[in-house]
Amino acid sequence: MKKYTKIIVASIGTLLLGFMLWQVKTHYFRVNIQNEKIAQQISTSLEIDGDGPVTFDISSFVGKTALKATESKAKIVTSGTGTNAFITSINGRTADASKHEFWELDANGKETEVGAGSYIIQKGDIILWHINTY
Repeated sequence: MKKYTKIIVASIGTLLLGFMLWQVKTHYFRVNIQNEKIAQQISTSLEIDGDGPVTFDISSFVGKTALKATESKAKIVTSGTGTNAFITSINGRTADASKHEFWELDANGKETEVGAGSYIIQKGDIILWHINTY
């Protein structure tokens, strides 16, 4: 009888341990997927398309201007200051006025209606700088 009791107790213990490990693994997997989904939803990025697109995570700049985020990730030259700042060069690529070029700031696939010094980055924004012509 003692032999069967030991076998039953060992079997129940093994089943409980296996169930607990399965729960931990399943919960960990579920949490990782949820964290990945949350990160995708709130990811804020800056893409500069000069000689080739370069992308940066600028999530720490939510609530700050696109100018601040851009100057933290690239070497820029501006005309004007503060809210009136107009970027003329990024990482050595200067917009050529004789070719009617300018650095355009897009947010979430649309040209912004304000300049980099005025555009406040929101959670989830995708900011893109590219050369355009007028």
